[in-house]
Amino acid sequence: MTYTDSRYNTLNRGSKKMDPPFITQEVLASAKISKKDNILINANAEDGSVHTFSEEEKVAYSKFITERLIDQEDVLSNYVPIDPSTDQLFVNCTDGVLLNKLMESLFLTQVNLKGLCIKNKMNPFEMIQNQNIVIKNAIEVGCIIVNIGAQDLMNATPYLVLGVIWQIIKQGLLSKVNQNANEILEILFEEDSVKEVDNTQNQSDEHSAEEILLRWVNYHLEKEGCERRISNFSEDIQDSVVYSHLFHQLVPIEFENLVSTIHSESNLFSRAELITKACEKIGVKCFLTPSDIALGHPKLNLALVASLFNSEAAIANLRKEREEKHRTDQERLERERLERERIERERLERERLEQERLERERLERERLEKQRQEMERIEQERIELERLERERLEQERLEQERIERERLERERLEQERLEQERLERERLEQERLECERLERERLEQERLEQERLERERIELEELERIERERLEYEERERIERERIEREREELEEQERLEYERLEQERIEREEMERIERERIEREEFERLEEERIEREREEALRLEAERLERELRERERITRQSELERIEYNKEYKICIRIQKRMIDDTSLTDNMTKLIGDITELKRNIIGELRNTTHHQAELKKLTKSIDRVLENKNEGKKLKKQKKVIIKPVKGVPNGLDPNKMKNYQSLFYYLQTRPEVMGKLLFLLDRNQMGKTFDNLLLSMFPYEISPREEDLFLKALTVGIEYQIKYSETLQDFLQSESVPMKLLYQYFKKKGFKYLKEIITPLILKVLDQTDLNLNFDPYWIQKEIQIAKELKDGKKSEKKTLDQTFEQLMANNDVVSIFNSRCLQLVELGNAFLERITKSIEQLPVQLRYLCRIIAEKSKYAFPTNNTNNHHNGGGISSDESGSTTANITLNNNRSKQLPENREKYISYFLIIYRFIIPIISSPDLLNELVLLQHPYITKQSRFNLSQLSRLIQSVFSEKPWMNYFPTVYLNKWIIQNSSSADKFLCQVAQVPDLDELIHYSEYNEIMLENNIKFCSVINISEIIWLHETILSNFYDLEDIGTLKEVSEKSIQNLAERAINSKLDKGKYVTAARQSTPAIMTSQKSQNWPLKKYLDEIDFPIQLPEQGDRSIQLSFINRLDQLNEQSIDLWKECKLWMIDILSKSQPPKKNANTIEIIREAIDYFKTGSNSSENLSIINKSNELISRLRTFDRDQCTDGLDGGGPDNFNLFLLDVEKELATILRKNKVMRSELTRLHSLLKSIRIDAAPLEHLTKFQNEQLEKAIVKKQLKTTQLTPLPKDKSTIKPHKFILLDLVKKGMILRCELPESSFSKTKIYIKSLGPGLFEIEAKFGPITKSLQLELDDLLEKSKNHIDEFPLEGITLDVTLTIHLLMKLFSL
Repeated sequence: MTYTDSRYNTLNRGSKKMDPPFITQEVLASAKISKKDNILINANAEDGSVHTFSEEEKVAYSKFITERLIDQEDVLSNYVPIDPSTDQLFVNCTDGVLLNKLMESLFLTQVNLKGLCIKNKMNPFEMIQNQNIVIKNAIEVGCIIVNIGAQDLMNATPYLVLGVIWQIIKQGLLSKVNQNANEILEILFEEDSVKEVDNTQNQSDEHSAEEILLRWVNYHLEKEGCERRISNFSEDIQDSVVYSHLFHQLVPIEFENLVSTIHSESNLFSRAELITKACEKIGVKCFLTPSDIALGHPKLNLALVASLFNSEAAIANLRKEREEKHRTDQERLERERLERERIERERLERERLEQERLERERLERERLEKQRQEMERIEQERIELERLERERLEQERLEQERIERERLERERLEQERLEQERLERERLEQERLECERLERERLEQERLEQERLERERIELEELERIERERLEYEERERIERERIEREREELEEQERLEYERLEQERIEREEMERIERERIEREEFERLEEERIEREREEALRLEAERLERELRERERITRQSELERIEYNKEYKICIRIQKRMIDDTSLTDNMTKLIGDITELKRNIIGELRNTTHHQAELKKLTKSIDRVLENKNEGKKLKKQKKVIIKPVKGVPNGLDPNKMKNYQSLFYYLQTRPEVMGKLLFLLDRNQMGKTFDNLLLSMFPYEISPREEDLFLKALTVGIEYQIKYSETLQDFLQSESVPMKLLYQYFKKKGFKYLKEIITPLILKVLDQTDLNLNFDPYWIQKEIQIAKELKDGKKSEKKTLDQTFEQLMANNDVVSIFNSRCLQLVELGNAFLERITKSIEQLPVQLRYLCRIIAEKSKYAFPTNNTNNHHNGGGISSDESGSTTANITLNNNRSKQLPENREKYISYFLIIYRFIIPIISSPDLLNELVLLQHPYITKQSRFNLSQLSRLIQSVFSEKPWMNYFPTVYLNKWIIQNSSSADKFLCQVAQVPDLDELIHYSEYNEIMLENNIKFCSVINISEIIWLHETILSNFYDLEDIGTLKEVSEKSIQNLAERAINSKLDKGKYVTAARQSTPAIMTSQKSQNWPLKKYLDEIDFPIQLPEQGDRSIQLSFINRLDQLNEQSIDLWKECKLWMIDILSKSQPPKKNANTIEIIREAIDYFKTGSNSSENLSIINKSNELISRLRTFDRDQCTDGLDGGGPDNFNLFLLDVEKELATILRKNKVMRSELTRLHSLLKSIRIDAAPLEHLTKFQNEQLEKAIVKKQLKTTQLTPLPKDKSTIKPHKFILLDLVKKGMILRCELPESSFSKTKIYIKSLGPGLFEIEAKFGPITKSLQLELDDLLEKSKNHIDEFPLEGITLDVTLTIHLLMKLFSL
């Protein structure tokens, strides 16, 4: 080896005590070119070329490896420590052990050392194997290995070995830099993040580890106030000034004087030596020499900076700064949020006061309007009732005629059906006789074959019996030998124990003698006492042993007795007698199950059709009710109603009315798949937009999941809804956002609550609502200002004088000093509390009447929200210390999402969810808006007045306050109401706590049992559906196909797997467009996974190809059965054991009772003899054949399965089989009972649906008439505002002077000057009912305006004092008084 620069020979070969050479700034300037002039060593390559390597790198790497592996010195004693002054590093790397162990220490989890050979002497093959592991692990951890093989490392080529070692060390240090940089990138690259706000998700991907280290050093230099910045790890850092500032910034107390010391020292090597000592002080292993720092070795300085970055001091310092900055930002945001909330509260308060004022004005106008129209309404109602009575009688007559015609038609059809059945029975009888003849021939052949097989089987059984006896004899001998051996061992053990006992007694006796000699008197007393205690103990033990003996004998007697009873009970003839008795007592075994199944299927289809019609009528009725209310409040609403249009699927011209049978078969499978895969249907519901909900969607959902009819469909719907809610929970940031979202799953949840709880609302809530509506004079407005205004207006209307005191100028105490106000205030508060008590008591006592499905959903949502919206103290951060750089952005986003989800969580989650779903979204809306119940309220109150709505809103507010435990907030004290709320909050709290305390629905409603019975009886689901609904669903699935692929191809569907899919789905929504079927792909479609190739949904869509088109004749309803045609080909094997049980039941049902003590075979043979004595009917012959076959099969079954052998019977005993037959019979009877009860339930349900739907048609017709009347009434009122021209001589106006009206207070303000008041004449005259004209004359100038009495009454009702008109402002109360006086109103 030769050195290229002799200047540095003395630096490395001199004595350690020698001072380093003095280097000035001039020498430093000349040394900046020394990046290539470091101590380089020539190495000849195999191809003849010469490569060089750095001696400093060899020394540094040797120190680094020694420090990393010194703790494994006992295992690696041949490898560490490494002498840096020799070539030991290259020699130790020849067998690959050292490099593998180095990677293991740096990358604990990424390195695989399987197959690594470690021993003193290795052959070349083992060394090559180790070097291959080195190359594999180096590539795995990120090293770039190009043109380097195992042989190169075995040859210890210096420049190649050092290159590999540097890459390993670099990757190890820089990987930790990437890990630790995740939490401080925001600080280091703050300026970049300000410039590019949208590109903050993958910061760690945009900056390499070298850039992060450079920015980190420059960041600390900037904080230190140093003007220097570095752009490399060689020239910029070799004077050690940067290092001094960095150490002072990281540990300011420890290195307070380091910067000044460095500046005062002009020798660069001395400076570097100070830096190495500083590294040791803070615990950083420095494997660099001072010369490496002073000469600016880039690789080694990079490694040193990385070690400093990874040290605890650096990270702790930056983390502290980041937390301080985060806290400052949080405080600033909190102050801004509080200010915004204060402004928002003030705005809402102003809006609320304005709305209340307008509401009071509106209510007063309605009251006056009602008084004026009362007489007209009574007369119109009388005429209307007479007309309705005539129409009712006419309809009843027509209905009776129609019923009579239908009865005659049914009788004719029944006769035709009976004739067809008779012909069919004759044909079947002929076919049956022919089949019986063929069957007898077949059975004869089988009998001969069975006899032959039976003889062979008996011979085999005899041989097996001899073999079993031999084996049993050998087993007995073995057991006897084992018993003798055990007895010998036990005897030896007893002798040993006896010897130990005697020895122990001898020792104790000697001890007792010694004690007796020392204290004779006390020992004598203790001995006597011990003897007495011993006698008492022995006596107690004797008595206890006698008692236990008696109890044991009694238990044995009871056991023998129960065993005898069980044996007697399980005797075969007894079992058969019990079976026959049960069949006689319950005749349902002979029911025609085929007809029963058909009736159930037909009933379900009819009920679905009735429900669709009922839903249509209810929607139409609700729409009409809202339209009537809008027309009565808005003059232009009638025009708006005529402009409303429906969005429908248009028919396609030329499409025939018939449907493709193959497509309809595939649609049957498609609908079956969507119905029976709730996870797929649930995610589809989540993917739908709420604007897609409409009549088509509602009818489709009703046809697929008629949960009001069948528990099976309800179970599937609830599972699908639960999956949709799971996705919605993951999508929502907070619990409040989830509950208040308007997504499709949440809308379906609230619709389900309303439909499932309709009976609850009808029985619990509706009677109280009707009670409030029936009290037409009820007024629950207890505002003292409002009450005072009512009293004041009544007095002004009566006296015609303006009151001197203004209500708004008085305080609450002044108002409550008025006895009239106090009386009305207390009366109305008492009425409100009494009605609130009635509602609260009815609700809290109805916890058992609340549908269990609603309570179960509350429990499920509460459980799922615990994991989706955890509290602050349960948040778990998933980004530990080993997160890679490409995952840091998503991890930061997840942390932010978890923090947002944990904000503003209620203390009691279950209670809050129960309150929100049951009270706030289910009960309160019905109380405040009872017209949501449609027919329940409209039958008695077609039109709800505004005063009644206000009363109900007051009640709903009171109920909401007591359940939410919030006081009644108002601008005046409501102590009485708040006291009542506090007193009753405990009962409301108890109710809410009990809502979610409900087990799984399967334990209460037995969904699984019902589904099993329906499946065993092969009851298929048949529904009514429109063609347009099929088209809509098909298009929707095509649009969302790729988003459904992940959950559809899931192998194991579980709650955990669905949660994981939902978690991933909220971060990535596929946007691949609509799915194109295989037959219509002109170009290669989007590649799908192997799983989706076998996905049933994809197969169905490919077979259907494209959606059906709406026929030219238009939309219509069709009958569609949901069938899984893919599984129909998989025929199940016959259960022989179950078939034998069914045969035995058939035999016993038609045979005589068995003889006493007869076994199973004898009972069957007696039955055969009994049937042979009867007629030779096909039924008897069939039973005889079954009996013979049954005997043969029973002998082939396992004996342990057929008999317990307790009664000592022979091979013909099959008592366990008969017990199974008894259980099978109980199961059959139970299922038949369930099927009959299901048929009865469906009949009752259909009847109740028709009864409930009966008034809907009449109500719809009635509401249509009311809407037309409301529109005509508005138009008539508009026409009346323009009076017809009349002869002025016939109208006599009332004359007044403007000054007099101003003095009386009727006119408050006028645009005319006061000097003209006495010269201005006012003429008031009536133009029609409720319409007046006011004309003002001042000389030749005339001005007139029209005044409507309804407007005055409305303002008076809402306590509005002034009525501004064109150029004049009137006092409302005095104007009404004057008009009443002038025109006798």
